[in-house]
Amino acid sequence: MKKLIALGLVALMLSGYASSAEDLTSLARPTVRGGASNSQIYFVMTDRFFNGDTSNDEGGLTGFPAVTGYDPTDYGYFHGGDLKGLTEKLDYIQGLGFNSIWITPPVKQKYVQGDSAAYHGYWGLDFTTIDPHLGTEADFKNFVTEAHKRNIKVIVDIVVNHTADVIKYRGDVYSYSSMSEYPYKDCNGKKFDPAKYAGKANFPKLCANKSFPVPPIVSDKNKNIKAPAFLNDLTNYHNRGDSTFSGESSTFGDFFGLDDVFTEKPAVVAGWTKVWQDWITRFDIDGYRIDTAKHVNPEFWQAFIPAVLKTAKAAGKSYFPIYGEVWDTDPNYTAKFVTDYKFPGILDFAFQAAASKYATYGNGELDFVDIFNQDDLYTTATTSAYGLTTFLDNHDMGRIGMFLQGNTDATADQLLQRDQLAHAILFLLRGGPAVYYGDEKGMTGTGGDKAARQDMFATQVVDWQSEVRIGGSPIGTKSAFDTTNPLEKTISDLQALTKANPALRSGTQQLRYAKNGAFAVSRYLDKQEYLVAFNGRDDEANLNLPVSTKDSKWSLISGNASEISASANQVSLKLPARSWMVLKADNQFAPTSKLTITLNKPVIDIRTSENYVALTAAVPGNDFNEVTFAVREKGKAWQIVGTSDRRILRATGFKDGLYRVYLHQDKYKKGTKLEVVAIAVNANGEKLASSLQSYSV
Repeated sequence: MKKLIALGLVALMLSGYASSAEDLTSLARPTVRGGASNSQIYFVMTDRFFNGDTSNDEGGLTGFPAVTGYDPTDYGYFHGGDLKGLTEKLDYIQGLGFNSIWITPPVKQKYVQGDSAAYHGYWGLDFTTIDPHLGTEADFKNFVTEAHKRNIKVIVDIVVNHTADVIKYRGDVYSYSSMSEYPYKDCNGKKFDPAKYAGKANFPKLCANKSFPVPPIVSDKNKNIKAPAFLNDLTNYHNRGDSTFSGESSTFGDFFGLDDVFTEKPAVVAGWTKVWQDWITRFDIDGYRIDTAKHVNPEFWQAFIPAVLKTAKAAGKSYFPIYGEVWDTDPNYTAKFVTDYKFPGILDFAFQAAASKYATYGNGELDFVDIFNQDDLYTTATTSAYGLTTFLDNHDMGRIGMFLQGNTDATADQLLQRDQLAHAILFLLRGGPAVYYGDEKGMTGTGGDKAARQDMFATQVVDWQSEVRIGGSPIGTKSAFDTTNPLEKTISDLQALTKANPALRSGTQQLRYAKNGAFAVSRYLDKQEYLVAFNGRDDEANLNLPVSTKDSKWSLISGNASEISASANQVSLKLPARSWMVLKADNQFAPTSKLTITLNKPVIDIRTSENYVALTAAVPGNDFNEVTFAVREKGKAWQIVGTSDRRILRATGFKDGLYRVYLHQDKYKKGTKLEVVAIAVNANGEKLASSLQSYSV
């Protein structure tokens, strides 16, 4: 009998209930959503939107375009759009359903470099004030005030990686100099690796004539041209020549010749932090999109972003969006900016690549499965992929309309349908959607960069007057504001749909189906399930889709579908070519399976770039649950790893239906012994903890 009692106690301890005082179910946490999942962003290039004040077109200067930067006939110069014009069109933006406006950098620029002007805002000189081509500080404050009256957030595009090109190199040597051949030296000539001192108070003192491969120089007239003053210190720049965009040069090289800031230096961290804290307190702005984020060292972000968020919180902004431009399609790389580098979110380039391909050609549905399974890489105790900013196109890569025209077999009507499909994908899948201005008017363009930055007002660029417009005719000499396009209604209807049905914005996204050009997910929130399906092919799709709301009828609330029928756990329907549909369950969801959970043995996932440890748990059935994973070192408190709210599907190396998060074992010393637990919470709020698993790092 004693042996039986002892065995029972051992089993009880292994089941995770070693002590009645330790309630492991209390570790359960809701899935992190973040404000981005409820954001709808309209991205505006201010100079190209609307001209509300012609008196500032030349920025207060006179002379040729090479002096003023203004030439509305040249697509590489200022065209006259300004803050007064943007303010005048706030009702238009609000009418489309957007609750946030992202504007290109409004700071004072170096007006002309080479054969182009700084209409785009990325060649900053004075980061403390507004560029006169766009108006005055009073104009900007009024724009923010008027946006806030309409409950619209103002998100400012900012740059910390570089400034305008002012610095030259002695002897005109601009090719990149590697640190292996030409290491940095302090003022005493001692070599050092800046990575070892990044952000630290003991960062070596630098001298312009001793510390760099080629001494940086600046003309007398430009010695104090930048603001704040720290940007005039030549030792506050990397000064290694032009980036090759590979290896170390990606961080230390000049971005197409622009002066690359030495963001490892504490003085630079402090200087930039104050600049962008001041914009919050002076102008009452609501968020930042951060340009060229991948070209800045991680230590900078780890100091800068928390400091900025602290200022925003003190200013009463509990949600202050910050999302970085990390131009890469591999979540293994991009997720680090969220999980390790303190970014609340980033622009989701992987999503963009999949969405544009699928909408254009009607294939690549498995790309979505791969991307959404890898959403687990973004999951921590405070972050998730729901906080990513999704998009179809931008001012650098080109417009969705241009991508769609890659399908040369499509007719004009089919291109419109594909454009509408693309926007349905953007608005109905996870993340916060950002729409590039003019897409609602069917703008296309012939390339990226300058070729994708058309005027919304009547353009004087001859080539733009005759460009193809999806859903409309070439604009000629008319203003886009004087035309209507079917895409406007598509976007505003989708905005109204997601506003009326919050699950479509911030609810769980459960992968359901991906085959033969069709793709489907469930969106779920507060016991309400929606079924969202897309058909990218040029023929009708017959779909049989699994659902979790049992024995319910389903109502079509958006898109097109026919012959809709439902059985116990499945919906069958026909979906027309190049279309989407949203079904809403008539019944509320209720769990149909008894809540049980099995925590699997932790395993290293070799498909992750850092060999993260996959923590997975099986919860039988097809119910909507949340599973929180936690770990602890012996004798220490439990630490939340993250919470998963959906099951993986077709994830290489894993069974379908598992809940998964990743443990970053590099955060622990080798040999550290950990205990792991998983806690499941069902839709009724019932909780259950798994047995414990052990893992040695």
